[in-house]
Amino acid sequence: MRSYAMFSAAAMVFVLAGCAAKMSTAENAPEIQLQWPAPPDAPRYVYETQLRSPADIRPEKEDERVRRLLTGRGAVSSDPVYRKPAALAARKGRIYVADPPTASIVVFDVPRQRVFQVGVREPNQVRKPVSIALDASDRLYVLDAGRRAVMVYDSLGLFLFSVGDPAVLNQPSGVAVSADGQKIFVVDRGSLEGDDHKVVAYAPDGKELFRLGPRGSGPGRFNIPLSATVSREGTLLVLDSGNFRVQGFDLEGRQHMMFGSVGTGLGQFSRPRSITTGPDGTIFVSDGSFNNVQIFNREGQLLMWLGKPDLRNGPGQFGLVAGIATDETGRLYVSDHYHNKIEVYRPVGAADAQAPAR
Repeated sequence: MRSYAMFSAAAMVFVLAGCAAKMSTAENAPEIQLQWPAPPDAPRYVYETQLRSPADIRPEKEDERVRRLLTGRGAVSSDPVYRKPAALAARKGRIYVADPPTASIVVFDVPRQRVFQVGVREPNQVRKPVSIALDASDRLYVLDAGRRAVMVYDSLGLFLFSVGDPAVLNQPSGVAVSADGQKIFVVDRGSLEGDDHKVVAYAPDGKELFRLGPRGSGPGRFNIPLSATVSREGTLLVLDSGNFRVQGFDLEGRQHMMFGSVGTGLGQFSRPRSITTGPDGTIFVSDGSFNNVQIFNREGQLLMWLGKPDLRNGPGQFGLVAGIATDETGRLYVSDHYHNKIEVYRPVGAADAQAPAR
């Protein structure tokens, strides 16, 4: 078994400091929150690390440290490997990052301590990846806004097939997939003036199964939908951004739940950006105005939130929160466009959670 302790030693300093809710680097320095929520509430999530470069998952060996001190050049690059982390997915110690500026999916492979790219081989390379999803067989589904199609790759990064019709998809913005890979859901935010705001369900052979929508405010209608995810229980959750709500459907397209409203209060949305679910059915929604992630139970009741707006770029400080993802250990991954970073949060009680053996 391989543990997530393979994150960099420098990053793990923050984990050790997590026994205290906040720390400061100088007597009058601003406090940095490492646990969410803060005391006196019992913590539920602890800041674990940041992912930007190979150095974040490859601990420096002693001889490498000495060589860096003597020469100023490290054996492991600390240069960022992405330019704009648009969407995230994670499983079994691999964190997938959709990066439109580099036209690739960047993969942090924590168990193997390496970083590589998927979707860069011709002729099946991605052009503008904006959303990603994984099925139970670790097939990777990449929504390519440039092709207006979903490109599907196996667990080794080899291209398998694509689905989607450019004549049907206007401005695709999100992808989700059933666990068995038999239903691929493409979120189409549509045009500003038109009514083509929808979710299209495809079979792996490219056949269209059904559509949800079009534009509107009633149940089953959408206004600028941006993102979607399929929970472990088999609920399709669609982030209906322009209606400031989340809608839940079964995998046949029948709507059965809805929550959220516009506002600045607890459990409300202002600029919802992305949605994901945890292994226990918990629902996470990122908001670009609040610059946080709100966490709901499976019925849509607010449990807590994580993060806050701040331009100082400390843990939990976001300038423009974007994509989010969870993995089977319950860890939460949050990307930030302004600070160009991905932060990792460990649920309290998962300190010894390990990534499955590879």
